[in-house]
Amino acid sequence: MKTIFKLMLVLLMLPMAVSAQTKRANATATSFVLTPEKLGPIQIGKPITAVPKNHKGLYDKYVLKKETFADEDGEWTETYYYFYKAGKKIFSVTINDEDKTITSITLLPGSSFIKTKEGFYVGYSARELFKKKKMEWTTYFQGEVFTINQQFTYFVSSDDVTTDIPTKATDFKPNAKISKITISASE
Repeated sequence: MKTIFKLMLVLLMLPMAVSAQTKRANATATSFVLTPEKLGPIQIGKPITAVPKNHKGLYDKYVLKKETFADEDGEWTETYYYFYKAGKKIFSVTINDEDKTITSITLLPGSSFIKTKEGFYVGYSARELFKKKKMEWTTYFQGEVFTINQQFTYFVSSDDVTTDIPTKATDFKPNAKISKITISASE
């Protein structure tokens, strides 16, 4: 009788254990949505001081970076922050130096748990993006081609295209992936 009772007890508790394990797995597989205005607590147009030091599942910390660039028009400095999760850069935000507000958010490799509402993410097939969006692409001086769709800019490495400017899906190599996605403040 004790054996039957123990067996029934185990059978009754088994669904609870499986349910708890499923909840833990879902909690670690959290995904975030990049909208034209924000990513989690980070919002275009808001001051960087409004961003929390960390956000569970999205980033552990962020670090300030300033970089000076120069071209035929002169020299300028960009201020941005890299956001890290488990020691890896996940995304960056660019800051307006005058009012310290966020002007753009860029998803980097390793951020595939962050998707647009349409389901696009860094690592998504460039050919599939081309087929679904049919956008005009352009070359970029830093070794990438890109396309803009409203406030979203999608980047693909120039090494992953067979022409200077892609005009059809097959202009992307079969394994070409989105390398970055940026949202910027509307002009």
